[in-house]
Amino acid sequence: MAEESACSVDDTVKRSLDDVNTVLTYAKLDAAELHPHIQTIFFSKSLENDAVKLLELDTDVLCALEAGERVVLRGDKDDTAVLCTKNKTFDLKEAELSNSMLLLENLSYGPDLPDEGPQEIHHLQVSAVLHKYFELRIIKPRLQKLKHLLDENQYSGQECEEDPQHQGKKYTMDDFLNRVQASEQDITDGLKKLRAFEFKGFWRVLDFDHLSTVLSHVIQLSEEGDWINTGIPLAECIEVLQELFPREVIQHVVSCYAVLQENNESEIYRINEDKVCQFYAEVCLRNAGKFNLQEFLQVWEQSVPLGMKINLSQVEGVALIDRESKPETISFFSVEDLPEEVSERFDYLFDTKKKWTLQEISPYVSDLTTDKLDVGALLTKYARASVQNGVKVFSSRKAAS
Repeated sequence: MAEESACSVDDTVKRSLDDVNTVLTYAKLDAAELHPHIQTIFFSKSLENDAVKLLELDTDVLCALEAGERVVLRGDKDDTAVLCTKNKTFDLKEAELSNSMLLLENLSYGPDLPDEGPQEIHHLQVSAVLHKYFELRIIKPRLQKLKHLLDENQYSGQECEEDPQHQGKKYTMDDFLNRVQASEQDITDGLKKLRAFEFKGFWRVLDFDHLSTVLSHVIQLSEEGDWINTGIPLAECIEVLQELFPREVIQHVVSCYAVLQENNESEIYRINEDKVCQFYAEVCLRNAGKFNLQEFLQVWEQSVPLGMKINLSQVEGVALIDRESKPETISFFSVEDLPEEVSERFDYLFDTKKKWTLQEISPYVSDLTTDKLDVGALLTKYARASVQNGVKVFSSRKAAS
């Protein structure tokens, strides 16, 4: 390329070939050794700096665009922006450039320039000068709002659906896609994690008391028909209970606490013992405050279906055990109710309990892990390790030494 210069001049005043060759002479450059395709740059009278935004593309975003997939910005007007592909969520932050970046069209680069031919001059206009760009950083999906939206109108039974005093706003998948800061796949996974189900076109979660009622009927029916051992035949279960509950609700509860067996045409669900035992532990703990641990174990064991075995690993992420109190106590403490942001999560945990063992804290931070940060790395970054009575414990980094 013979030259590439920029000068703030009226766009009607453009350099001629004579001007270019004069500059080459002053620079002691031989025009024959340069590409004959000459490009001169000048600034537009009205730069559109605010009309153009630069975005640095992540590889996943680029691949999505090249595949013709949708890439969207999500969140309510008061939220910070996130950019989403179909299955990934990115934080969108503005960053400053150390140099000015000129935006112009049809600039030719080395491989595109002819090596031979007569000199030709091409005038290129700078339409914007940019000093900032948006950078992307993959993040965990922000699903706290999804939980709040679902909680606005929990399903409590058909009689409540018909009561105007009980009705709240209900949401569709499109509503979530417009308001929740997460990719479509992340939202779908979040709905599954929150045990939501689609009912008459809207996504709902069951009120805990109503869930308890439905599951109790399913368990009672399973005990009568020996389904705890042989599996729940879904069609028969729905047929028996559909006069009490909608079939969608029955199917949802069965799928939450049982696993569909493979290679069967009659939809037989094998009950998940750990999930059922955890549920009955929740029933015992939700409104009990602090519960004497030994008394709780006795009540819990008596409440689960006959033949099921309880163990404390089943309440990890749901209950908090205080081994230092005399007697030892247990209380309801669900990971689903904790802050979503990492530093806020650790602050909340250490405000609740000053020192945690690895086994105690892991269920409450494992959902914060990424491909680059496992539980150990999170604890290294946000907690202080020490040894207490020969056991390694973790406390707040903000605590006094």
